Amino acid sequence: MARSPRVPLAESLLALLWLAALVRIFWPDPGMAAASGGILTVYIAVVFTRVRRQMQILFGVLGALAVILAVWLDGWGALWQGVENSVIFAAFFGTLTLLRATADQRPEITRARTLVDRLKPDERDSGLLVGTSILGSVLVVGVMAIFAPIVGREAPSGMRLGAAEACQRGMCLACLWSPFWIAMAMSYEHLPQVPLWQVLVLGLSLNALGLVTAQLMYTRDVGMAGLGRALAAFLPVVPPVALAAAVVLALKALTPFGTLQCLVLGVPVLCLAALAVQGRERLWIAVRQSATGIGAVRAEISLLTAAMALGQVLVVALEASGFGTWLAGLEPPAWTMLLMAAGGMTVLAFAGVHQFVTATVMLVLFSTIDFGIDPLLLMMSVLLGWSFSSMTGLSAVSVASAAAMFAVPVEKIAYGHNLRFVAVFGGAGVAILSGLDLMIG
Repeated sequence: MARSPRVPLAESLLALLWLAALVRIFWPDPGMAAASGGILTVYIAVVFTRVRRQMQILFGVLGALAVILAVWLDGWGALWQGVENSVIFAAFFGTLTLLRATADQRPEITRARTLVDRLKPDERDSGLLVGTSILGSVLVVGVMAIFAPIVGREAPSGMRLGAAEACQRGMCLACLWSPFWIAMAMSYEHLPQVPLWQVLVLGLSLNALGLVTAQLMYTRDVGMAGLGRALAAFLPVVPPVALAAAVVLALKALTPFGTLQCLVLGVPVLCLAALAVQGRERLWIAVRQSATGIGAVRAEISLLTAAMALGQVLVVALEASGFGTWLAGLEPPAWTMLLMAAGGMTVLAFAGVHQFVTATVMLVLFSTIDFGIDPLLLMMSVLLGWSFSSMTGLSAVSVASAAAMFAVPVEKIAYGHNLRFVAVFGGAGVAILSGLDLMIG
């Protein structure tokens, strides 16, 4: 009698965490929270040796800082609270994995890729810019695997570099509005009072401005007509992406749950329904792909847990040190705080400091100190910083993925032509947020 294949321990623990996170949404029992936090700790211990060396070091730095502060401030309760709060991200990453597997089976993706392949050579970068922005809102870094083959590894190095930079610009701009990015999930853990629809409206507006800015800066010869043709190539993909966002919005409006909880409840149902319509075979292919791919997020789950634990201890540190009261007493102008978030995260990313670290610090500051700035604008400044850090940060996963997919050196993507875009659009973005603050105030 044939024996069924054994499920690896790490994947079993992650599936258990996903289930525990779903149960906790409806039954927020302290005992269940403690048990799920313990499972998460065991999971990290099991997978740690399989995490990339660079991420191990970053996890060690974050974890060490959290432990040192916990020892100094007797903040063990806060540290453990951060671990318990991180369990929901197991379901979040599981949802993203299922979402990517579903996209691989949908005909809209194949149709859009074919249309981009048919664009004229001088319009292709516009197609990559728009395509990665639209699909990157759902697939995030996984979008690189869809478009890199269009350019091909045999293309001249300059063409591959230009395509990689275009993909980076488009994909990272999606961070400004997409609820499927880690940046948004982290932001809502610290600033849950911000209405999701406001983030979508402002984020999509900045996204559109960024696309136009990039088109004028890098493909001016093609012009706005070329951008329009590239956008037309991706119209088949817009309805399913919009539907996914609409489901999260609807759940947020009709239930008492937070944005992250609505995402992990609604999107898997939508994915399974979309796959079921295509037949049992595609449904099982996507489920098997999800089961295989979920192991790839072990580094992100580990880092996010360390960052959340550090964030909770930092809240205690701010209260104990009086730093928050001192900083608020300075009454800094709004534009300086918005620039500190977006610009500070970006500059530190140039030096290799991961956005998990800088975003955690900024979000803790913004959630514990009243600067008299609308939380929406504070969140958007962090999302801008995350977008630019992902676009040009030396330690960013997206930079490494683009370098691998397009066969170009990492440093040429991190310190290449996109720095000019970051400077121009970053300045415009902070100016817009500062202007909105004046209008709201």
